Amino acid sequence: MASYRCAKCGEIVSELQPGQIRCPSCASKILHKLRENVAKEVKAR
Repeated sequence: MASYRCAKCGEIVSELQPGQIRCPSCASKILHKLRENVAKEVKAR
């Protein structure tokens, strides 16, 4: 499952219930999906 960071308070939310789009601590609706720090290699032509 994906992890999200709240834009307002910065808390990391790992579990969201279906239909829940709010931070559990501050009730902000803006959540950013955390991405892995992996570079993708693409073959050059």
